[in-house]
Amino acid sequence: MLKIKWFGHSMWKISTEKVSLIIDPFTDIGYKVPQNETADIVISTHDHFDHNNFGIIKGNPEIVKSEGIFVFDHVKIETFAVWHDETKGSKRGNNLLVRMELAERTFLHCGDLGHMLSQELMIKLGKIDVIFIPVGGYYTIDAVTAKKIVDYLKPAIIFPMHYKTKVLDFPISEKEEYLKLIGDYQQFKQNYIDFEEKDFNDKKTVILDYV
Repeated sequence: MLKIKWFGHSMWKISTEKVSLIIDPFTDIGYKVPQNETADIVISTHDHFDHNNFGIIKGNPEIVKSEGIFVFDHVKIETFAVWHDETKGSKRGNNLLVRMELAERTFLHCGDLGHMLSQELMIKLGKIDVIFIPVGGYYTIDAVTAKKIVDYLKPAIIFPMHYKTKVLDFPISEKEEYLKLIGDYQQFKQNYIDFEEKDFNDKKTVILDYV
């Protein structure tokens, strides 16, 4: 069983029976800061306060926060250097794309990606089953650019992220800007979802609740 949990913003937890990963843990930005979460591996896509709060994760997790290939028990992680803006990092610095292979599936967390990806890099990323992609604009790519990337990579499961909510006081757009471009999506009144093999047969956009 594969479980995916959303804490809000860009913070996610991917868990199987064998391994757990948390990506982009935040500090107090409006969402409830987790108090008792554990993970085998914690990943930060860039060194900003809303993506690098390693201290809230309990235990003694491995830390990934740089470009490279990292192989652990039951998971392989490859990170790709991109930018947090459309001007090669001159405004907001660098960002990592995080490609994770576990449970015979491939996941891509885009962090605070700030520009359209080159075709060369999208080819290099290969087959993606699950994508976590920012859609709010201003600090990251907007809904239109996010859709272009999704349309090219063709993942089975799409999780929009980094959008404005009632508790987040950032000057970014709400998720509806993306949802109106795609039409069909599934929304749940919970912050987690379990996936089985059959769930990857059809493309779907999934919206979770941070509460």
